[in-house]
Amino acid sequence: MAAEPDRPAEPDRPAEWAAPIERAANLYRITPTFFRSAKLGTADVERAKALGIKTVVTLRAFHSDTKLLKGSGIRTVQVRINTWDIKDAQVVAALRAVRSAEKDGPVLLHCLHGADRTGLISAMYRMAYQGWTRQQAMHELRNGGYGYHAIWTNIERYVQRVDIDRIRARAEQP
Repeated sequence: MAAEPDRPAEPDRPAEWAAPIERAANLYRITPTFFRSAKLGTADVERAKALGIKTVVTLRAFHSDTKLLKGSGIRTVQVRINTWDIKDAQVVAALRAVRSAEKDGPVLLHCLHGADRTGLISAMYRMAYQGWTRQQAMHELRNGGYGYHAIWTNIERYVQRVDIDRIRARAEQP
């Protein structure tokens, strides 16, 4: 949840989109038990605790939150995803981690900026568990104010081609 420059306000933000909590940290509430943000910094641990976060799922391939969260009472799960190389197995693992963590309480999902990988998994969650269409999920990913980088056309192609039912079924397997 490291600070980033303020983004302009989103006029006419659809009510079903994730609710902003701390825009500078790219912190949003997707559901009462599911949050998304940019990478965590030392100051973000107390905010996460105040929100009742029990688990942090990081999608960062080369950095861990283990040291940062040590002694905080917040569990960390790492699902390594490289933005340029999205695989079904990684998406399944991330969805499984989020859904499993939600059983224990609120979960926070993040990557470096909280925009691209986090946006992808949030979109997949929307489609797999909230019944959103691909178009609805992509509209939020691109225009939700999360800082999506349009250079990652592979993410958009992935969302357009993925077999949602297959991913959901695999994510629900133990």
